[in-house]
Amino acid sequence: AHLREALSDFPYVHLNQLAVSDKTGESLLYVSDELNVDHRAYPPADGSRDTIVIRAVALDDYFAPGERVDLIKMDIQGYELHALRGSERVIRENRRIKLLLELWPYGLRQAGVDWKDVVQMLERHGMSIQQFGRSGLEPLRPESIHETAEWYVNLLAYRPTSG
Repeated sequence: AHLREALSDFPYVHLNQLAVSDKTGESLLYVSDELNVDHRAYPPADGSRDTIVIRAVALDDYFAPGERVDLIKMDIQGYELHALRGSERVIRENRRIKLLLELWPYGLRQAGVDWKDVVQMLERHGMSIQQFGRSGLEPLRPESIHETAEWYVNLLAYRPTSG
């Protein structure tokens, strides 16, 4: 209710109680004990969690073909590659799209994928990948990536414009 009220003056913002995935349908959400953080769309390695059935959507199903999308922002606890797989048409059609996403190799591994697959998918779409560092944006440095539970980095992916 608070979020809906805070965004009431922004007509282009649409709130949906959906998970983003590689396919549309029902899915399980593994609920964290820590209030409203760290819920996951895959069974975490750190033990059992309560689950609830949720609706998931591929962004390629959510957005109509040809619909303009300027920005996708995701921080979904290691499920980013799944969401990107369900967004390939949207990313392909929107040449000027920007993606803000968290790269958490440990979580990606728990979700059954590798962080390198995220990078390769973005590069396959012709995107430049920058990481948010202490002094601002800088090129992603694969040699600086760690696969510990505590390590993550926020990324900006975009297609460079010519001229």
